[in-house]
Amino acid sequence: MAQWLEKLAHWYDRRQKLKRPWQELRYVALDIESTGLDPKKHQILSIAWMTIHPPVMHYGNAQYHVFAHGQELELGQSPTIHGLTQQDFLHSSEPRQTFGMLSRALNDAVLVCHHKGMDWRFLKHIEAEYGTPFKPLAVFDTLAFEKNKLERNPQQPIQGGQLTLSACRKRYNLPDYHAHHALTDTLACAELFLAQCYSNENSNRPAISLLKKAAN
Repeated sequence: MAQWLEKLAHWYDRRQKLKRPWQELRYVALDIESTGLDPKKHQILSIAWMTIHPPVMHYGNAQYHVFAHGQELELGQSPTIHGLTQQDFLHSSEPRQTFGMLSRALNDAVLVCHHKGMDWRFLKHIEAEYGTPFKPLAVFDTLAFEKNKLERNPQQPIQGGQLTLSACRKRYNLPDYHAHHALTDTLACAELFLAQCYSNENSNRPAISLLKKAAN
């Protein structure tokens, strides 16, 4: 009974916070680069995150970590993979410590990512492997936000490539960045998030209302 009441209290507290104007909340933009899409088979190569207090993005406090997984990574014929070189893997972060930092950063914040499906799968796998909880208030998916926006015009079906991070940014006249580097993509995602929210017809709306527009 006590556990049930605790969960109810947590749900109510979260709900009340999400009813506040979206600019009053704290957000954490995140990007994960990995060797593949399946967290059970593939490994995280790098991860980055950045705190946002709208309209401010905290560049100075951004975190960027690379994981060598205790062995040399074969890059094959390419000198880089996801913007990483062999030299980058010489400065590997300790996973448990890194994920603990991310857990604390996400506490009482809204997670922002481009394509929730992939990033959230890896975070849930980390939870199970390391026992590190990730409990953001909610998740804002910039890809889903853009998809829902484009689908409002049935006269123009969504074409292939229209929902990439780069393509979404172009519609807001944001500069083009080199993709597939965790820190660069985190910055790109944070900028897109702010552009999407401030271009909305009511920029002072409750956070929960904007989150509905970014749901899959």
